[in-house]
Amino acid sequence: MSTNNDVNNDQYWEQFSILPTDLEHLANFFLETERPQTLAHLTQEVIRYRHQQMLKVAQEALSQGRIYRPGEVYEVGERVLFPHLNNLAGEVTRVRTGHNPEHEPFSVIQVQMDGGETREFAVELTQEHYLNTASYVPAEDVSVEELAARHGKRIQKALRVALETHGQFLAVAHQWFLRDLVMEISPVQLNIAEAVLYMKEGGPVRTEDILKEMELPQEISRPLQLFSLESALFRDNRFDEVGPAGYALWYLREQEPQEVRETPALLQYMPIPYNRSQLDAQMLDFERRIDDEWSDVAYDDVAEEPVTIVLIYPHWRSGTLPLAGRVSELFPTARITDRIRFTFEDGRTGETFPGWVVRSRRYVYGLGAWYEANDVGVGSYIDLRQGEDPGTIVVDLRHVRAQRREWLRTVTPTEERLLFEVTRVPVSCQFDELAAVAVNQPEAVDDLAAQLRRASLETLLEQAFSGLAGLSLQRAVHARSLYSVLNLLRRVPPAPVLAVLAGSTRYVSLGDNYWAYRGGE
Repeated sequence: MSTNNDVNNDQYWEQFSILPTDLEHLANFFLETERPQTLAHLTQEVIRYRHQQMLKVAQEALSQGRIYRPGEVYEVGERVLFPHLNNLAGEVTRVRTGHNPEHEPFSVIQVQMDGGETREFAVELTQEHYLNTASYVPAEDVSVEELAARHGKRIQKALRVALETHGQFLAVAHQWFLRDLVMEISPVQLNIAEAVLYMKEGGPVRTEDILKEMELPQEISRPLQLFSLESALFRDNRFDEVGPAGYALWYLREQEPQEVRETPALLQYMPIPYNRSQLDAQMLDFERRIDDEWSDVAYDDVAEEPVTIVLIYPHWRSGTLPLAGRVSELFPTARITDRIRFTFEDGRTGETFPGWVVRSRRYVYGLGAWYEANDVGVGSYIDLRQGEDPGTIVVDLRHVRAQRREWLRTVTPTEERLLFEVTRVPVSCQFDELAAVAVNQPEAVDDLAAQLRRASLETLLEQAFSGLAGLSLQRAVHARSLYSVLNLLRRVPPAPVLAVLAGSTRYVSLGDNYWAYRGGE
């Protein structure tokens, strides 16, 4: 059970907002320590400062008079403090006998408040009353760590906003410092940094390793040297900060893979207007389970690992994964940088290779060679989980014991359309039967997609639907199959496709996300 003191403290911290005095304290804190600090550490410092201020203010206020307790005796001339009334205070001017059968015997004191008004209060009550034991001083034994654990997340968000809007403070990588105390890094020293990265094939290189090649004033502390160098690198367009795990890593922008600097053509999505109100609950649930990076879906639940992705054609061809939904929670997505260099680890062999998160364009790059080496196809299951080392993502397949041949939908491009058939195809890993498509001539498929780039979504959907329906005796087509095939011809998330199906008189829902031509066409 919480004490009154706990309640008072919780109310204080729950209503917490950053004040100018908090920022003044942090400025002085930086001047004293001369060290850049993380946002988490600054949050704890603000909590520590405020807690000390609470103790000081409470103690000073309580020293101004005797605290009002209904069970105690008071005399004329005494000063009384009323903390439960926002610290009102006054002097007792009269004591009289009280009259109330439910509470007798008791007395009443008349108090002349400092503001001029006169008020009366019951005293010498024999009944229990919470004000007799109420504590008005914050608990001195509570630790900053305890307060941070209970309230730090909310305070940290508020502090970030305050620091970002106040020109006195500067953020570099994952740390903050006073802008005016940052030392100047010369153009010659930045050229040295560029040379260091060139020798490392563009990067990534930690700031400490770049600093080793420079001669900076020894009277400047090493943490401040690092911060100043990182600040200068941030401002220079030659350099890109790509660190995934709480520290800065640097890369030369011109040396980054082209697929990181520019969105691969097959991943480029031109938004398609559609009426979202046409999507029913079943369609919205289907959209949520697809994990398409361009879906307008909020994911509030924490994904359980491994996270499984069903690979679609644009990502298969581009060597990428969608940065969407459950996947975006798994990969490092630092707030301060757009491109993040991390490490993939093969879940079966333990082999590692570089990967890139491109946050603004919603994809993860670096799997092309791995797809090819493992005979990954469109519709394959890709399992993802965080590795033991920070900044490492384990990527795995659901391997079959030995390569086998399976009956799969197969597409063959002609000059005007895709031809569909079912053929036996060698497979090395498990796949989603609804999404799997064998593509033997991907270059020709891409040429056909370029030729059809001006075709409407309705036209492409008609072509894909008729081809898929011809493979089924029931002539029924599942929405996942349609979504997978359409993405051979145009990058499109599931919602616009579902809206066309729902809004057209040509298609009828059969339930469970299956569709057919209306009237058995």
